[in-house]
Amino acid sequence: MTFENIRNTPSAKMLAEYLRSNGKRCTPERYMVLASAEGMTGHFTVDELCARLEADNRRVAVATVYSTLQILAECGLVRRLRIDDDAMRYEVTPGNHHHLVCMRCGKIKDMRDPLLDEQLRSRRYSAFVPVQFSLSVYGICSACARKARMLEKKNKKQPSKNVISQSEK
Repeated sequence: MTFENIRNTPSAKMLAEYLRSNGKRCTPERYMVLASAEGMTGHFTVDELCARLEADNRRVAVATVYSTLQILAECGLVRRLRIDDDAMRYEVTPGNHHHLVCMRCGKIKDMRDPLLDEQLRSRRYSAFVPVQFSLSVYGICSACARKARMLEKKNKKQPSKNVISQSEK
């Protein structure tokens, strides 16, 4: 995708408007970060986005990636997620949704629940106006649960090596 093609997308126009209204420069690097972020699937870190930029032969300084993601979050084009104590993650997914987080492998799955969304939207908070919301539910994913069951079965089948039989005494 050329620089001019990137600048003509609806999200790039939204970014340009935000940059102009906040007195910030419209640089090709910021549009490259936006285009690469939009090409990412799921939840990504700065390191993953930098690797994507490099793979696409787009030379952008890491500091520029950080500052651009901050701008993209401010103008609503990406969402910042702090899940666990791991690195900050980002996503381009529009709309409110929730996350199922596996405590073993770290996999994050998006979940939509219209009833929960409606309940959250209907809440009123004093001196606070919610803009977006996200709920993270922590547990064990089916793949990790399956591995744990298989390991448990395997351990039950193998006799313990520490048990001394009567004939060995």
